[in-house]
Amino acid sequence: MSDELEQKRQEKIANFKLNFNYDSDDDDDISSSSEEEADNSVELCSSGDDDAPAYEEDDSFGEISSYSEDALKPAGQLNKKELRTAKRLDKKRRRIKAKKNRLIFRTVWMVMLIFVSIMIGRYIMVGVNDLLAIGRDTKGTVEVQIPANATLDQVTDILLSNGIIKSEKFFKLYAAVTKSANGFTEGTYQVPMNGDYLSLVDALQSQENRTDTVKIQFREGISVLEMAALLESNHVCTADAFLDKCNSDEFDEEFEFLKSIKNKSERYYKLEGYLFPDTYEFYVNENPGSVVYKFLHNYNTKMYYTKIRFVQGEKKQTVEQRAKAVGMSMEDVLTLASLIQAEAADEEDMYMVSSILHNRLETEKTGGMNENNEGGFLKLQLDSTVFYPYKTQDKVPANMRKNYVSRYSTYNIEGLPAGPICNPGIAAVEAAVNPPETDYYYFCHKSATNEEAAVAYYAKTNEEHLINQHEAGLI
Repeated sequence: MSDELEQKRQEKIANFKLNFNYDSDDDDDISSSSEEEADNSVELCSSGDDDAPAYEEDDSFGEISSYSEDALKPAGQLNKKELRTAKRLDKKRRRIKAKKNRLIFRTVWMVMLIFVSIMIGRYIMVGVNDLLAIGRDTKGTVEVQIPANATLDQVTDILLSNGIIKSEKFFKLYAAVTKSANGFTEGTYQVPMNGDYLSLVDALQSQENRTDTVKIQFREGISVLEMAALLESNHVCTADAFLDKCNSDEFDEEFEFLKSIKNKSERYYKLEGYLFPDTYEFYVNENPGSVVYKFLHNYNTKMYYTKIRFVQGEKKQTVEQRAKAVGMSMEDVLTLASLIQAEAADEEDMYMVSSILHNRLETEKTGGMNENNEGGFLKLQLDSTVFYPYKTQDKVPANMRKNYVSRYSTYNIEGLPAGPICNPGIAAVEAAVNPPETDYYYFCHKSATNEEAAVAYYAKTNEEHLINQHEAGLI
């Protein structure tokens, strides 16, 4: 019996020792004192008399006797070596995964880069071809209508819809880079179908290719009001816009002759007389400032640069030079020429009317008296001035027609009016600075009919003038 107990005791001791079987590599931190305590506990269990009472078999015996770290750690927790191994494996797995992810990312990036490069290359190729008109084999031109205050989007749509360009975005990009997005003006343009962007923009931003032109002939003696109505009826510009320009000072810096006008407040229209009558070509809906500029430029050329032979045998002179030679200002020349233009029956009559007006104005030295002891000649008494700026009483607005009195009326004022009453032609201007010598102080006309031209009558005295008026059917 004692042998059996001894055998069981030895087996428990062996089991107890197994609990202290440490791997030196697994746990280097266990102290030697722990091992000694384990050995002591074994000795305590094994020492004693053989007659000592035997222990009852208990499953918890080994657990109570065990002080190992593994026995005390929570279930599922790794020891330090296993933790280091796990970390190394996890880091390796991460490296492998990261390498794999980088490979996928690089592949996707490369594919995207190639795709984008192809798309950009295609866009640039199409745009450059359109920019240089490569592949646009259509010849000829097309007429396009550009609206007022056109935006780049509107112009682009017009070109695109007419098949003139193919790349909307590239054309806008070109306009933005070349700073030509805001230079388009209203009008109808003839545009080449196979033109590159440069030629297209030039065609739409210059006036050379415009087809909506209007040619208007302005007769000699036309007034500012009549000009305004004619321009508006031909859709060049509105009458009001034109008249506003005719009273502005914006052309004074460009044309020196306008600076000599000192009585602007006394005039109905500052530029009356300076808008040289001629045949002009305008654009539909043209800027009114541009319209006025054409008239003034022509006047400047005719008066200050074009030379004329005023007297047979003498050298040619400009009107300005001739005016200085006869002691007249250009303002007086123009005003007198407008009166001659309005009163004379024809070019020959212009010189006689000029002589009579000069003779009357000369009486200023004698208080308006002539050599025949007749007076009142400083009042030129010209019917053409009575209703200015209107031609006749019927042209005066109805609300002021009955009592209208023009401050230009030469029946009320002495000498020349404040300014021209119309825009005279070159013949009237020539007559104004080159009057023949006569002793006439009066003139009148028999009106022209379908069968007869107008007939002019001249007189030295008032008595002769009354006879002429009766013969002309005026009294």
